[in-house]
Amino acid sequence: MRGLTPQRMKTLDQIFVFIFYFYIHLMKQQIDLKLLQQQREERFQKSLFGANQMSQPVEDKPANSKVPMLSNENFVQIYVKCTITPEFVAQKELREDNVDNEIDIVFDDVIENEELGMKKEYNVFVERQLVQQIKLLKQNYIEKQDLIKMPVCGSNGIRLPEEQDLLLYFEFFKIRENSTECQLLLQSQDLKSLYGLLICGCLFSDEIAQDLTFKFLTKKPTLEIIMKLLLVTVHYESKYQMYMYKLVKQILYFYNGILKEITDPLLNDVIQNLKQLSIEKPNIIRVNTKGFSLKINTTFLYPLYKQYEKERAAVFKPINEYTQFQVLRNADIPDQTEDSEYPHIYIIKKQSDQQQYLYGVQLEAHAEIQIYDNKCEKYQKYNDSYLGCVERNIWGTSMVVYDDGYPESAQLQFPDWIGQKRRRLMKIEYETNIMANEPRYFDTVFLNLDTKQWEELITLRPHYNQEKDCYQLNFFGRAKIASARNFQLIKAGDDKTIQLLHGKMEANSFNLDFRPPLSILQAFAISMVSISSKALVS
Repeated sequence: MRGLTPQRMKTLDQIFVFIFYFYIHLMKQQIDLKLLQQQREERFQKSLFGANQMSQPVEDKPANSKVPMLSNENFVQIYVKCTITPEFVAQKELREDNVDNEIDIVFDDVIENEELGMKKEYNVFVERQLVQQIKLLKQNYIEKQDLIKMPVCGSNGIRLPEEQDLLLYFEFFKIRENSTECQLLLQSQDLKSLYGLLICGCLFSDEIAQDLTFKFLTKKPTLEIIMKLLLVTVHYESKYQMYMYKLVKQILYFYNGILKEITDPLLNDVIQNLKQLSIEKPNIIRVNTKGFSLKINTTFLYPLYKQYEKERAAVFKPINEYTQFQVLRNADIPDQTEDSEYPHIYIIKKQSDQQQYLYGVQLEAHAEIQIYDNKCEKYQKYNDSYLGCVERNIWGTSMVVYDDGYPESAQLQFPDWIGQKRRRLMKIEYETNIMANEPRYFDTVFLNLDTKQWEELITLRPHYNQEKDCYQLNFFGRAKIASARNFQLIKAGDDKTIQLLHGKMEANSFNLDFRPPLSILQAFAISMVSISSKALVS
């Protein structure tokens, strides 16, 4: 080759040789790794199904164990070690008006009055063939000891899985694919056993066990059952934990008269007896039943509260970059004209992929605008899809945007970490313009949820063209119809950077382009406010 000296050729040859041997070395390592994994799997199979020596338990079998010590040819020992954290979660107490009532407050299907820091240990045996099928058992199997070590972490007040719970779960696991046999097994169990099976279903991440047990426990739900399911599903991280969190939140909103109608049919019977419920600030829910009261500390719901907030953060927090959206009005109403009858439905879509983000609903001409994250059969304030609202004065000149929190007047009726007091996200102030002799002007201050600081935007004033006798502003092709609803927002002192552009394309179609630090919900609120009618603004 031209330009390659013998010395350079020699160097290239050395590089190629190095790369070749390095590749061979990597291939050999992959082959050795596969052989090692195969050998480990073979040893695991052999230890499970080919061992002849007796297993060596870590501790003697508890005297109260109902399971005999058996050869490991058929069974493997599970050493269960439960540790209870000092955090108070739930407690069962005698009611003051039933002091003489002979009720055992210690025995309960979910609540346990364990001492702080107490440890609970026991041995139980599982059929060897199940170890390979149940992922958690396989992961915790110690080959050298032919033993499964199973740690369980509990909280003060919530029952731990017991020996009979694990045995029931293993029995269930063997028939879990046979729905008829599963139904018969569950029908034969008492309430405590069903809760125990649900706990084991959570521990072993068994969705079938969770689904069937949850269905059985909610056949005839009571307020007490709902609260106990909240304790179990949240503490043991069930697939139902967020559902139960939202369910209890719905109960409290209804209890305080904020939610006017229950949306989940599971609660139809529960809400008939909400006199049992009381709230003790800052973080106690109390359920009074016959002879005793159930006391729940809502502090343990904090992770669910944060997860719930995180799920909705995409529409509340500032958007990442300058993005183009479309806002449609009355998209679900056949008569799509400027004078369509109410309610008005608004939808915001991302222009690039047409993904729908939010829905706005205005029931009457001068009513508030409610914002939802999903299309609903019946739009009801404070349901699970509700995100906030735009409240307005009677003249349509002043609007305030709130999130989905409960009103400040109800603050004392809500424990910590179930909902929050509503936050003001934005305020919009219009200049009166009854004669419509000038363009609409408004200012807005909004909360940046990243910095927790308030920021201000103002209307970019168009210039007046004397020759054409009209106001003009460049919309860069994002507005096709002249309209009072065409506007741009800027920061004071910076008229070169457009923070938000709103342009009319068709009778009920508008372009909405904006950049951070505005959020999708805030920009959507600005658009809906500009489109809706206002008494003193033309």
